Amino acid sequence: PYTSVPEDPLTHVKPGDMLACVTRENIPQIPAAFDAKWSPDSTKLAVTRISHEPNRRMITGYEEVQRLSIVDVTTGQVHELGQGHKPVWSDTGTYLAYWPDGDDLRVVRADGRLAAIVPSTEPSVRFVGDDLYYFYKDELRVWHDGLVITIVHVDPELEPRYPQDDVYFSADAERFAMTRYYSDGSADRYLGVTTTGVMTPLAADGAVFTEWSPVGKSLLVRTTSDVSLRDLAGDLWSKTLDVTTRIHGWTADGRLLLGSLTAETPGAIAFDRSNVYSKSGIGAPATLPNLFGVRAFSPDGRYFAGTFLADRLTTMLAMFSCGSATPDVLRAETAARAHVSSVEGGFIRPASGAISQFMQGSHTGLDISAPYGTLLVAADDGVVDEVGWVAVGGRRVCVMHAGALESCYYHTSVPLVNIGERVVRGQPVALVGMTGFTAGPHTHFEVKLDDRIVDPLSY
Repeated sequence: PYTSVPEDPLTHVKPGDMLACVTRENIPQIPAAFDAKWSPDSTKLAVTRISHEPNRRMITGYEEVQRLSIVDVTTGQVHELGQGHKPVWSDTGTYLAYWPDGDDLRVVRADGRLAAIVPSTEPSVRFVGDDLYYFYKDELRVWHDGLVITIVHVDPELEPRYPQDDVYFSADAERFAMTRYYSDGSADRYLGVTTTGVMTPLAADGAVFTEWSPVGKSLLVRTTSDVSLRDLAGDLWSKTLDVTTRIHGWTADGRLLLGSLTAETPGAIAFDRSNVYSKSGIGAPATLPNLFGVRAFSPDGRYFAGTFLADRLTTMLAMFSCGSATPDVLRAETAARAHVSSVEGGFIRPASGAISQFMQGSHTGLDISAPYGTLLVAADDGVVDEVGWVAVGGRRVCVMHAGALESCYYHTSVPLVNIGERVVRGQPVALVGMTGFTAGPHTHFEVKLDDRIVDPLSY
């Protein structure tokens, strides 16, 4: 059954509030969607989904292949692009770049026709207009309509070598942030200037996570206990976090959201309020669905999209319009949340992502690939019994459940809970990261029964 928060956020919603995204829209159902990126005109979503495809080498008899679809939210048309993930739109919507498994970056036109294959040694790329900025070894390059230009060579000592080094460009591609991970759990963080390639250390003691705002050049920096927002003018804003402000996000115009998230219940969607922060102070709160994957406003601010658990193991894409609430809509949403007819017991999928490796051979759990910073949720009720660093696994969070069953989530970036804290199934416990020994952002989901490794899919 749906468990309401003490004060229902919907009681505060007023018609015309563009930060109240509570009206669910009908869009094509994309089976097992787990990631999505808005087109710049807010009419399309590039959706990454899971396809179960036969594979005799897997202990399950199948593998979870990542496939890419373009969904037109205005017409309902769906265009399949094939195998791929990590989609990025150009600012005009003319191009879409994405990564096919094991291949170089592919750039296609809006109708799906191939425009270019671009060798890039870092997965993170950024369009400005129709110009694509990316790294190739020590070169910062830009691709423009088939022409490739080397902007600058960076210091050879700081050449990004993925996955030890992870690079993300600011929204305007004028700056980039690089994190260099070490096997002892430490990390060096740098800020770079795209036109010169010069990188300087980021002064941020205790930083475990960085993220650029969706517009401009504001950089979010998180430690395990606080969050700061800094811009290149030198302004710095910071806040100590508590249980009501552990989950961050962004408005369409780049303001920071801080709040909490109602635990995921398979088949149900709840609503939460988040405070909106900017240089001028705290604004009116946002009322948003508790989607645990993607969680992104459309560029025009009219929609909010993300993924939720349709059942214990399957994620689904949902889209809500903002500012369209009416008394009838609010009554309908409240009634829909009042009761969930059937909620399965057992573990839920802890992240909106695809299983890239099952438990077989010497591998001791499930690897779930998901975008950096994706929410990780507790697979079931329990008490947090481990938070911290371990060799190979990096930063981890573990939860002890009933019956001597323990689940652990490795390679995280930010823990969202503390040892001794009681959590419920579907409650956020960490953010996906790249700590420890990893080939990319994912979580290693490991389960033990009486301290003996068991298959998470059996629970």
